[in-house]
Amino acid sequence: ERLYEANIIHGLGLDGIHGDDIRYLVGKCKIKPQLYRGDVSQALDIVRRNHHMDKEEHIATIMKENGITFLASNVAGHILEKSFMAPNAYALLQNLGGVLYRAHHEMLSAQGDSAVISTTGHKGEGQYYSVPRIVLSYLVRHKICVLPHAYKAEHLADDAPEWVGGLANFLTERRVAEIGMALRSMLSENDLPEDHGLGMEGETEVASVFHNLLVQEVQIFRVDEKDVVLSSENGRVVKGGGSIVLIANTGDKFAAYGSDGQKQGTFTVVEKAGGASDFTIPAAI
Repeated sequence: ERLYEANIIHGLGLDGIHGDDIRYLVGKCKIKPQLYRGDVSQALDIVRRNHHMDKEEHIATIMKENGITFLASNVAGHILEKSFMAPNAYALLQNLGGVLYRAHHEMLSAQGDSAVISTTGHKGEGQYYSVPRIVLSYLVRHKICVLPHAYKAEHLADDAPEWVGGLANFLTERRVAEIGMALRSMLSENDLPEDHGLGMEGETEVASVFHNLLVQEVQIFRVDEKDVVLSSENGRVVKGGGSIVLIANTGDKFAAYGSDGQKQGTFTVVEKAGGASDFTIPAAI
């Protein structure tokens, strides 16, 4: 603090300490830290809490209360380390790299500006966005600062702020939901099922995000206007305390049923193309 007051250093930061320690330090210090450096899991915890999925006080709450900026460190490394733990989730991010590249290129070409997305990716792959760029853009979209830890020339180009920021601005809420589900599956080492149905071409659908606050699992079914389960519908399981993303169209209707056959609620998609509907199955109704 004396160095800061003497204008020898221009900011104070914290690195990897626990939430209780941060609160204690903030309460005792004269000069409040401006920055907290943490990992991708903590960054995603901030995103989760901003979506009201957990009211427990944690680093996210403390950062917001005290105006401390979160910096996600070594983003690419943390994600790539998990690629073998959740291969279906990692494959979804790879597939989204191609889907987003083509959709973004089409939009920019129509505007007469395609140079902004010219990329060779991390391995010279060419016509799709790398997984690290997608993850960085997702975090930037949620106003989280990122530190890729890139040092090779091709990595530095791929992770350049203008490229990451451009993709972050392009992402629809539907794509944000898909990326978020893949990342959480990888970091929790709880892989997506092979038939997850995410990452398809086209930007007209809506992401329906279901959060199950019950202890027991529930099944989500697509239903008609009379709440009758559609004959072609097999349903998707949401574990207790878990979440899933289903791709739907505006106006689609879903019903959630517990393992005892009791209906836990009905949900109608009202968002427009490219949006995301956030549904919560409450712990008690």
